[in-house]
Amino acid sequence: RAPWLLDKLKSLKGEKVLVICHRAMTAIDLEEKLRLAGIRTVIFHEGMSLTNRDRAAAYFADMHDGAQALICSEIGSEGRNFQFAHHLVLFDLPLNPDLLEQRIGRLDRIGQTDTIKIHVPYLENSALAVMFHWYHAGLNAFEKTCPAGQTVFLQTEDALIAALHRRQTHGDTLSALITATQSANQSLNDALERGRDK
Repeated sequence: RAPWLLDKLKSLKGEKVLVICHRAMTAIDLEEKLRLAGIRTVIFHEGMSLTNRDRAAAYFADMHDGAQALICSEIGSEGRNFQFAHHLVLFDLPLNPDLLEQRIGRLDRIGQTDTIKIHVPYLENSALAVMFHWYHAGLNAFEKTCPAGQTVFLQTEDALIAALHRRQTHGDTLSALITATQSANQSLNDALERGRDK
């Protein structure tokens, strides 16, 4: 996936890209590979001081001489706003749908002037591919906010974990999981809509 990310950043030359990884070590390794390949990047993770995080965010925000990509650990999915960027690379996906919404929310802020492009690099028949299909086909979480996401996760968690262990993006297990997820999501969203005080 790292070579894919390098090619993607080269194709998006001049555009700001936020890359979120779950672990700091993944972010550190990625940032080093990209920097050595000539991409202007900056790192952002929990092992840095608050001052250094502020500097990294400011360097990324500089529209003229700043970094093209901010490579961050999960800490980058909370608290900072990067509405000047239009590309979000989710190098991995969290199990928690609320955390996915927080990641997307770093760009989806007041002041965003473009459609956010979400990129999820995954290998076929991997656990990440299963997560992608569950979020995309089951919850439609990349297209819309997902207020019932955490509840749906709790209802489908055992089946999702089983599908992650099988790591097959085609077949009855994933298909049944997607159908159950869609049904639970629709039912819960309908209940939420009926419960609103209009």
